[in-house]
Amino acid sequence: MIHLQDNTFLTAIIGLLFSLIVFLLTSYFFTKRDKTDYRKKIETANNEMLYSIRPLLVEKKVPSKDILVAVRFSTAKKYGVEQHDLYDEFSLTSDLINETIANVFLTSDEKLEFCNLLQAIK
Repeated sequence: MIHLQDNTFLTAIIGLLFSLIVFLLTSYFFTKRDKTDYRKKIETANNEMLYSIRPLLVEKKVPSKDILVAVRFSTAKKYGVEQHDLYDEFSLTSDLINETIANVFLTSDEKLEFCNLLQAIK
C-alpha cells in the first residue's frame, strides 16, 4: 500500500487535481451568477425603455426611430449592457401593443388608436 505522506510527488499531483476541480466548480457557479445578474440588468433596462416611451403615447406622440436608437444607446450605457441585448423597435412596440390591448381602462377605439400609432414605429 502506498503511503501518501511518504510520496510527496503523488501528494502534490492529487492536490493539484483537487485544486483544479474546486477552481472549475467555483468558476462555473460564479459565471452562472454573473449571467443571472446580466439578465436582470437587461430586464431592468428594457422596462426603463418602456416606461420612458409610454408617456409619449398617452399624448398621442410617436418617437422616431432615431429617438428610439438614442434611448437604447443611453439605456445600455447606463446599465452597462450591450445595445444588441436590449429591445429593438419591433420588440419594444410589440410589448407596448400588448400592454395597450391588455389595459382594461381603455375603450376599444382608444386601444386601436394607440396600436395604430405604435405600428408607425415598426
